[in-house]
Amino acid sequence: MSTPAQIAANRENAKLSTGPTSEEGKAKSSRNNTQHNLTARGLIVLPSQVPAFNELESDLRVSLVPKGVIQEIFFTRILEASWNLHRCRLAEAELYLNSTNPEADPLLDDHIAGKLERIQKYARQNENSLTKCLRELSKLQSEIQYRHEAYPLTEEQLDNPEEFEQTPHALSDACNFRKVMDSYFHQQGAQSQINRKNQKANVAAFAAQVRALGRVDDFQVEADEPEAA
Repeated sequence: MSTPAQIAANRENAKLSTGPTSEEGKAKSSRNNTQHNLTARGLIVLPSQVPAFNELESDLRVSLVPKGVIQEIFFTRILEASWNLHRCRLAEAELYLNSTNPEADPLLDDHIAGKLERIQKYARQNENSLTKCLRELSKLQSEIQYRHEAYPLTEEQLDNPEEFEQTPHALSDACNFRKVMDSYFHQQGAQSQINRKNQKANVAAFAAQVRALGRVDDFQVEADEPEAA
C-alpha cells in the first residue's frame, strides 16, 4: 500500500500532463534547476559559459518536460551529458587554434593526438550516457502517458484518496503498467484455453460413458465447431 504522502504526490502529478505553460513559469523552473545543476558533481560551467548553459538547460526542459523526482534525475544526467558534449566541441576547436600548425588538419598533427584522443573518448562516454538516459526518460514518460490515455481519472478519483488508490496512477512511476496488464490478459487467455480443453475432454468422456451404456439414441453429443484460426 502507498503511504498517504505518496498518494498525495501521485494525485498532484496525475493532474499535470505538461510542465509550466506560461513563459514566466518556464523561466522560473529553468532558473531553479540551473542553480542546482551548476553545483552538480562533474559539471563544469565557466563564468563566461553560464548564459550558454542556461539556454541549453531551458531548451532541454521545454523539449523533454520532466516531472517528478525520478524524471528530474534522468533530466539532470541528460543536461550534464549534453553540456559536456558542447565542452568537447569547444575543446577541439581550441586545440586546433592553439596547434603549432594551423594549416594542418588536427587529425594529422602528432603533437595534439593524445589530447584529441582524450577529448574524443570523453565525448563518446557522454554520448552513451545521453542515449541511455534519453531512453530511460522516454520509458517513464511513455508509461505515464499510457496511464492517462488508457485510464483517465474522474473528478471523484482525483478528490478521493481511497478511489485514487484503486487506479494505476497510484502505482510507482517505475512500474510498467502496460506490461503488467499484457501479462495479466495473456494469463487469462491461456487459462480460458485450458478451460475450453478441459470442457471438451469432460464432454467427450461423458459421451463415451453414454455409448458404453448403449444409450446413444437417447443422448447425442453435437460435434464441436472448429476453432477460428
